[in-house]
Amino acid sequence: MGLAACICTKILQLISIVVALIVKRLSDKHSERVYVSNQKQSREWRLLNSISGTKEGDDFSTLTFVGFTFISSVLLLTRIIKRNSNYDTCEIILLCFGCLFFTIEGLLILFTVEQLPEQILTYAYSLGALSFLCAALFAVDLLLFKNLLKSKNAAAQTDYQLKESSTVTMKVFNVSNADKSNCCNSSNLPKFNVRNEQSVLRTDL
Repeated sequence: MGLAACICTKILQLISIVVALIVKRLSDKHSERVYVSNQKQSREWRLLNSISGTKEGDDFSTLTFVGFTFISSVLLLTRIIKRNSNYDTCEIILLCFGCLFFTIEGLLILFTVEQLPEQILTYAYSLGALSFLCAALFAVDLLLFKNLLKSKNAAAQTDYQLKESSTVTMKVFNVSNADKSNCCNSSNLPKFNVRNEQSVLRTDL
């Protein structure tokens, strides 16, 4: 049950990251069209033309989505191969970074929402929600499934203790033939002194 839930969580992680990456690409294309059209109408365009706000933020978003798409795929394959073993230190570190990076990405998007044009607000809210969802999935994966082997051993130990408590100890005594012959030997029997008194009938009286 724990392994199945762990694998399902990792599949959801991968799907969420891929969807977030697709939304990011669509929002970039749409924001470029909005920027060009508004630039033609007005010489001063103060609103942001990207959900990430700055070029550094956009690079961080691309690195997060593309990088963790690959990382989530590797973690999923690792869990399928290792099955019920505990998470390695590398897996725990990657999950921690995933939770941290997607939380930062979601906060960056929320901080730029007020400065975005209305045409790309839907993409901003969608990408922010997906970022927080990915962070939550990484946190759930880290907190619930990093000790799969420990829980399995505890369940096995509990079953073993129940089996031990239900067993009945029986003692069987083997009696050999030699013991039987010695038991029935006449030398071992108690000796009784029997006096046979003969009674004589006198006829001379």
